[in-house]
Amino acid sequence: MNYWQRRQQQLNQQLEKDEARLKKRLSSFYDTEFRKLDRQIAAYYKQYGTDHVIEYRQLLESLPPEDKRLLIEQMDAFAEKYPQYAHLMPVRETVYKLDRLEGLQYSVRMQQLEIGAATQKEIREHLERQALRGGDAAAQAMGFGENFYSMNPDVVTQFVGAAWSNGENFSQKIWKNTEKLAGYLNTDIAQGFARGDSYEKLVRNLRQRFGKVSRKDAYRLIYTEGTYVMAEATMQPFTEDFEEYRLSTAADGKACDICRELAKKKFRIQDRQPGVNFPPLHPWCRCTFTIEVEDWDEWMEDYERRYGNGQSGKVADRFNNENVVAKGTDSAIIESGARIINLFSKEADEFAEMYYMEIRSFSTDTKKIADNLKKPEEDIRRIKNYLFEHDSLYDPDTGEWKRFDPDCAIAQSWQRLMIGKDIKPHDRTLIEHELLEMRIKMENPNMPHQQAHALAAEKYDYGKEALEYYGNLEKHKENRD
Repeated sequence: MNYWQRRQQQLNQQLEKDEARLKKRLSSFYDTEFRKLDRQIAAYYKQYGTDHVIEYRQLLESLPPEDKRLLIEQMDAFAEKYPQYAHLMPVRETVYKLDRLEGLQYSVRMQQLEIGAATQKEIREHLERQALRGGDAAAQAMGFGENFYSMNPDVVTQFVGAAWSNGENFSQKIWKNTEKLAGYLNTDIAQGFARGDSYEKLVRNLRQRFGKVSRKDAYRLIYTEGTYVMAEATMQPFTEDFEEYRLSTAADGKACDICRELAKKKFRIQDRQPGVNFPPLHPWCRCTFTIEVEDWDEWMEDYERRYGNGQSGKVADRFNNENVVAKGTDSAIIESGARIINLFSKEADEFAEMYYMEIRSFSTDTKKIADNLKKPEEDIRRIKNYLFEHDSLYDPDTGEWKRFDPDCAIAQSWQRLMIGKDIKPHDRTLIEHELLEMRIKMENPNMPHQQAHALAAEKYDYGKEALEYYGNLEKHKENRD
């Protein structure tokens, strides 16, 4: 068993521990919600029943005004707590036309929406943790340090919302399961009342339905989506330097025939398809993968020779030398989000090149920065297009438009603005400078870039502020050394 196989085994063990804790939390939550449903059913029997049985015709009478008010309050509370899911609620106006049975069924549906929203939040947070853990573990194996993707989470957490199975993502599956269970419960309630079931019999049937369906669907989703997210996140650091992989079946001896047969073959990394030749192959699948290389240790030594500039130790030390915030340095600098101190070093150029590529792959950075700065996201989106994505710079020598060259200070400013932790004054200046520079160029389309840049710098001099900041960091390091 090579290093990566041992690391995969450790990742799976940690994943299973996290799954067990999540299932325990959800199980307790479902039990609490069922007790609420139980009390609601009991109240109906008490209010409308005789000798623990309800006459069905009584349930067809109009829902009392007080019950309508309570139902509307339940809907309003849900919309306030989960505005992103308000469209899933029943139409508010229909509440005034409900009979007693329909009122109970509406209330059950609202409760299931609450459960769905809470379940989605728990599972999303769980999957994002697994994506970061898997991505960081693989990056560490490649020599990029222990928390490589924690600083660039969008690269791996993008898989959490991917519609990889039957065109649906995990969120859509949760809402489908929610609607399914709400339908089952409301059918059981209506049929139970119609049969004249006692309170005890109806609640017993509901408990079996509630417990079996909700838990099984949620647990299957947690398990299968966890396998998918972990597999895709851990594959990311290998995509550029390797070509092939092989499936690795679970070590518990319970691998199915499909997984065992596929594990005998090699596949190209670029051809991987979850559910076809890459994990998970089926619900409850716990397969992983191994990179196809003859000798991992020999490959790593060669990798260090190629990218480690002759340095001893792991290639991760490329970003842990005297120009980079590393172990043993001042904690305040580490917490600041700064990585590179010497902006004119080779490491600064490498980091800027790498991070500009990462920024182009991000999908939520503009919203995070807008929220952190309390600015319109459209402004941040325009800045991202201008600085990182579009050919915004005209080169008079070649007569062509091109992208701006990667700048380490700008890369780290964008990083801190996105993380929202210990944002520096010059980071904020960057945003104001670029907005003003873009406005000047828009109003004066024939003005050379350097002139527009200089005019913007008269009010917002990002370059000067950034150089002063990193200069102080270097002085701090020299004094400490």
